[in-house]
Amino acid sequence: MIIEISVLIMAISVAALVIFLIQTLRKAQHSIDTANETLREARDLIHSSKDDVEGLVGNVRDLIAQVNTQVGAVEPLMSSVRDVGTVVHEVTTAAREVSTSWVGSLKRKSQHAVAQVDRATAAKAAEPAPANNMKWLDWLDTGVKVARGVQNAMQAFKSTNRAAAPQVAATSETVVKESIKQEPVAQEQVTNLNRRLS
Repeated sequence: MIIEISVLIMAISVAALVIFLIQTLRKAQHSIDTANETLREARDLIHSSKDDVEGLVGNVRDLIAQVNTQVGAVEPLMSSVRDVGTVVHEVTTAAREVSTSWVGSLKRKSQHAVAQVDRATAAKAAEPAPANNMKWLDWLDTGVKVARGVQNAMQAFKSTNRAAAPQVAATSETVVKESIKQEPVAQEQVTNLNRRLS
C-alpha cells in the first residue's frame, strides 16, 4: 500500500507538473506569436521605409546633379569676372604709369620754362637797359594776360578727361597763345622777350 500511495502521489505530482507546464508553454507560445507579429510589422515598416529612403537618396542625387550643373554654369561667369578684374588692374596700372610719366614730363617742362625765364631775367639784369624799355605796368599787364591764359588752360584741362591729357597740354599752349594774341601790346612784349632770350 505504501507503494500504491507513493505511485499515486507521483502520478498526481506529474499531472500537476504537466498542467503547469502546459500553461507555461501556452504563455510562451502567445509571447512567441506576439513577437512574430511584431517582427512582421517591423519588416513591413522597414520595407516601406526602405522605399522612402531610396526615393530620398534619388532626390538627393538629382539635387546634387542640379547644383553641379548650376555651379558649372556659374563658373565661366566667375572666370570672366576674374579676367575683368585682371584687365581693370592692368589698365589702372598702365594709367598710373602714363599719369606719372605725364606729370613728370610736365614738371620737367615747367622747370625748363622757369629756368629759361630765370636766365632771361638774369640776362636782362646783366645788360644795360635798352632805349625802348618796357614799363613795369606793361609787364604786369602781360603777367595778368598769361595768368588768364593759364587759368583758361586749367579750365580746359578740368573739362576734359585724363585720357586726353596730351591733347590738353597742346590746347593749353594754344589758349595761352590765343589770349596773348588778343592783346597787341602783349604780343609786342612777347616778341621783345623772345628777342632778348635769343
